[in-house]
Amino acid sequence: MDQTALISESECCGNGCVNCVLNVGFRRTYSDNLEGKQNVISEYRKFRLSSKYPHNPMGREDDNGNGVEVIELHFCVSYLPDGAEDFALMIPAGYHVMMRQHLATGLVCLRPYSPFWVDTLAMEFKIIVNLAPCGQMSRFIKELKVGDFVEFRGPIGAYEYFSNTKTERNIFIITQGVAIAATIRIVKDILDNEEDFSHVFQVACYKDIDHAFFRDAIRDFNKYWNYKSHIYLAHQKCLHRMCKTAECTGECTWFQKKLWYKETVHLRRFSDSELRDISNGSGGNGTESVFIIAGSKNFQESFTNDIKKLTLESSNTKIVLL
Repeated sequence: MDQTALISESECCGNGCVNCVLNVGFRRTYSDNLEGKQNVISEYRKFRLSSKYPHNPMGREDDNGNGVEVIELHFCVSYLPDGAEDFALMIPAGYHVMMRQHLATGLVCLRPYSPFWVDTLAMEFKIIVNLAPCGQMSRFIKELKVGDFVEFRGPIGAYEYFSNTKTERNIFIITQGVAIAATIRIVKDILDNEEDFSHVFQVACYKDIDHAFFRDAIRDFNKYWNYKSHIYLAHQKCLHRMCKTAECTGECTWFQKKLWYKETVHLRRFSDSELRDISNGSGGNGTESVFIIAGSKNFQESFTNDIKKLTLESSNTKIVLL
């Protein structure tokens, strides 16, 4: 989800309901071991920024040469009324939280973010933010300092996952850039569940190796028997021109030194033909397949169309957009 909304408080409550400009649904979450707990974020509540630092060490530039920073923000709940032990932070994997900023004009700026780490009982979470130079919320976030307070509400979304203990199932996760953050907890939940025998195939699409976010998480996931990843770099430049061309071939020593042990990286866009090869090679007919796509609207629509052509909208295929 990459849309920021500017609305009047009187026009929308800002809780992500079906009438919201973002057209997402608000859903309460529950867990057996959290029975009786109230979700601390079910209403807008202030969270304190406890840390803020670059997710990757270098600043970024977009295609127009404008500076873009990718930062990681760690928030913790700021204040609770009496009976704090009755609260918990319940944000299911694959769901978003809505950040709200009050503007001097009387409008509010709303923007959804996907926590990639949540501590339910400590009531803390982390998000990654790609700061765009002209973004209203990006300017607000860039000026935030440790100790400042920010309003959040949630969870919002419609993702549902049920552990697979009886039937064979393949889960294909296709992400674009920083949108991979929305899938990190989904993958971790599946792999940490010893009774879940789903096979996870993750395709992470990036601009280049310096924009390859969560490589460390992907590396750790690859230690599991039921996980396999592919990284695609659409515009990798050979900075030292060892390839004798502007576009890197991947064969030069400069690029090879960038790679980690057993890391599968392709220097091209992920294509519909490769989608067909991966899905065909992951199981036979009758195998249930779940495709989870996280990225821009165009990215999601493109792969949704490719998947529908590939599967002919089979009853064994489910597509989830984050």
